[in-house]
Amino acid sequence: GFPLKGGEKILDFVNEIYGGEAPGELLVWAKELRAKWEADTAAKAAASSGAPAVKKGKIQGGLAEAAIRAAKDGHPVYSVSCDVQGSTGIAAFQANFPDRFVEVGIAEANMVSVGAGYAKAGYIPIVDTFGQFGVTKGNLPLTMAALSQAPVIAIFSHVGFQDAADGASHQATTYFAAVSAIPHTVAIAPSCAGEADALMYEAIKRYAEDRKAGRDGENYIFFVGRENYPIHWIEGAEYPWGKAQVIREGSDVVLVGCGPLLSKAVQAGELLAEKGVNATVISNPFINRVDLETIAPLVSAANGRVVTIEDHQVSCGMGSQLSHALSRNGSSHRVVSLGIEGEFGQSAYMAEHLYQRHGLTAEKMAEAAQGLIVS
Repeated sequence: GFPLKGGEKILDFVNEIYGGEAPGELLVWAKELRAKWEADTAAKAAASSGAPAVKKGKIQGGLAEAAIRAAKDGHPVYSVSCDVQGSTGIAAFQANFPDRFVEVGIAEANMVSVGAGYAKAGYIPIVDTFGQFGVTKGNLPLTMAALSQAPVIAIFSHVGFQDAADGASHQATTYFAAVSAIPHTVAIAPSCAGEADALMYEAIKRYAEDRKAGRDGENYIFFVGRENYPIHWIEGAEYPWGKAQVIREGSDVVLVGCGPLLSKAVQAGELLAEKGVNATVISNPFINRVDLETIAPLVSAANGRVVTIEDHQVSCGMGSQLSHALSRNGSSHRVVSLGIEGEFGQSAYMAEHLYQRHGLTAEKMAEAAQGLIVS
């Protein structure tokens, strides 16, 4: 999604593509981008000089590593791709097992259907594509796969605004809503490569155990972005199946994030701490199987104050499903859900520009938390 390796060439790039006659307003925008890049680069350099660097990586890297490990452990994992395996990360599995994948071309519905066929043949199929096409073109085949006792494991990447440059046509903003109500389907949004690795491996194990026991089994759909995040948010963390992760614990308000935007919740917790507000920060990866055992007591301890953030429409997203689960549980709460308010996306140089436009920032999350506390 980035035409340049670094921001120092932005002005040269704009002038080149316009033959030296770029519109004035575009030059102003390019200069602003250049200035922001210089400021960000300087800030990163200053931060790195004072503390050891945090190891980062793409979340989907953990999914591929788990698939490789599971195959080496004897599980019949098989990859079915439709032309973007380099972006979804599963190319690493295919490189390790060149006789265990098939490429079906740009045909997402066909990909899921082929995966279901491999399930019927005794394999554990992993299908992969961009989120927007997986939950739209792949929706009916996902439903029929679950109905036919031929579930698939899916890696749907570049969700939300993470595919900034490709614009609205490629930006999945309804992905949780699209699959959460499909029976026998689990929607999972890991927030780091370590979590992705652990949960993918466990999904493969559960798939195998269900098959051995004669159970129908479930679709497991992993939603990930494209940018780099810490390998672990908590060093030495474990990732039990079905559980939320408590990143920090407080008693004033609960901040809940998932996937790429957990980073904003973590940052919001730090901003609030600077102001004397003790926030609980939770990673909630199991979107339609809410871990009430972990989350509900923490919400009660914070007098029911909850702020959620996600790279998804507010309607039928993680926040609304969490609030519904808390209500059904009898957990009194007030929630502010930060997400996309009924709009399509648009092209941008990077996802952060769209997060800023839609108020999906640590600062806005901290403001929402403070609003709940004083109200």
